[in-house]
Amino acid sequence: MRNMRVEDGRIVSLGFEPLSKTKPPTQRTATMLHASAVVVWEWLNEHGRWRPYSPAISHHIEAVIRSDPRGGSVVLGQVDNRLSPYILDLQSMHQFRQDTADDCMIL
Repeated sequence: MRNMRVEDGRIVSLGFEPLSKTKPPTQRTATMLHASAVVVWEWLNEHGRWRPYSPAISHHIEAVIRSDPRGGSVVLGQVDNRLSPYILDLQSMHQFRQDTADDCMIL
């Protein structure tokens, strides 16, 4: 799962200024960062490129993780009927397509 990207010591995908390396964030700052963070789950396509899941799918994955922090499986068809062949295994961090037995990595 990538919810942010760091380039040259800066968090860029969340749009925040870099946090001070010498001073830890205050509780209020940490709460603001957490409250405004967006988690984007991605899958590795056949061309070796990471592709994001839709916001609805990412939200569903996060809800499954909150309900069972040990991981488990996520049925994508519960959110989008077109994705009904796909199941995510959060233990192995792989996406499986049931009708073709194809699999790929997720993050």
